[in-house]
Amino acid sequence: MKYVMFLILIAVGALMVVRTEWFFNFFGRISWAERTFGFYGGSRLFYKMLGVVIIILSAMMVTGWLEAIIVGIFSPMGGR
Repeated sequence: MKYVMFLILIAVGALMVVRTEWFFNFFGRISWAERTFGFYGGSRLFYKMLGVVIIILSAMMVTGWLEAIIVGIFSPMGGR
């Protein structure tokens, strides 16, 4: 199941990078991204960056790195 989710997330991330204009037309402009990146087209950049982050996180998930990082961050709170 982990590998199926990996392939789906890789496909979604790649689509967000390649077909940014479709996501922009479907979801619209993100005012936060326009203000933060400081230029016209910040929403498109945000969609591309989100696609890359999805790809990286899914690769970390399938290799086990994501779980190790989450456990490392939150284990001091568990009292182990």
